[in-house]
Amino acid sequence: MDDAETRRNALSSFLRSRRARLTPEDVGMAPGVRRRTPGLRREELALLAGVGVTWYTWLEQGRAINPSPEVLASLARTLRLDRAETAYLFRLAGSHPGAAGAPGAVGSEAAGDVPAPLLRLMHAQWPAPAFVMDADWAVRAWNPGAEALFGLSGREPEDCNLAWVVFASPLHRARTVDWEHHARRTLAQLRSAFAERGGDGAPAARPLARLIRRLRAAYPEADRWLDEHQVLERAGVEKDLLHEELGMLRIDQVVLQASGGLQLVVLTARDAETGDRLRRLAPSAVRA
Repeated sequence: MDDAETRRNALSSFLRSRRARLTPEDVGMAPGVRRRTPGLRREELALLAGVGVTWYTWLEQGRAINPSPEVLASLARTLRLDRAETAYLFRLAGSHPGAAGAPGAVGSEAAGDVPAPLLRLMHAQWPAPAFVMDADWAVRAWNPGAEALFGLSGREPEDCNLAWVVFASPLHRARTVDWEHHARRTLAQLRSAFAERGGDGAPAARPLARLIRRLRAAYPEADRWLDEHQVLERAGVEKDLLHEELGMLRIDQVVLQASGGLQLVVLTARDAETGDRLRRLAPSAVRA
């Protein structure tokens, strides 16, 4: 057995062991019917990580495939790996955690390195949608309400970013009352965050620099508004969302700072009617 095959076998065992330790409740899913084996199923993990089920199965089987750093980062985030585990995952796959701006590069925490108490706090916000984002605005974890509202699990790793969702999701645009106001506010906060991470040329600011370039290239309005050089500290805001099935959702977006540059973002109801509607946003979570 050569070194490459040895690494693939070790990667296969490592992935299976880390998948087995996750429960549906850990990732905001309903437990469903009784399971014959512990942990998430392969198809569930593949869905959450945004990769194909067949491709992920081959990876767990130790086949000779070469996952990109972005895909490895998504797997690490989904498997809730800490810094050491993320580095180990990348080494087994013949890659490096800092490649291609993957989480874990200079200035950011390792992918999936969200403290368990913060995850529990996030899930405890039910029925309010809640998610955890890092200093690069990547969304690391979310509860069922946030999944129902933003559709995060189906996104490519580089697209699972709050600023990108604001512009790239047609559904979010349509639901947000006075979308332009909130989009401009997002860009002002993004520019401020970019400066805080060191700005042009700073290694820690590279992920945000790539994000800003993507937004400029894909959305002319973002390009124009960024040139206005508005800056704004990240803070909570009142927001109204007109949901196509539930009706008006009047929410307070609350931002709570956590260690390691992480933030817990909670969308709380401003009135009782919105609270009732939020409970119907992801009803299966009641059983979780």
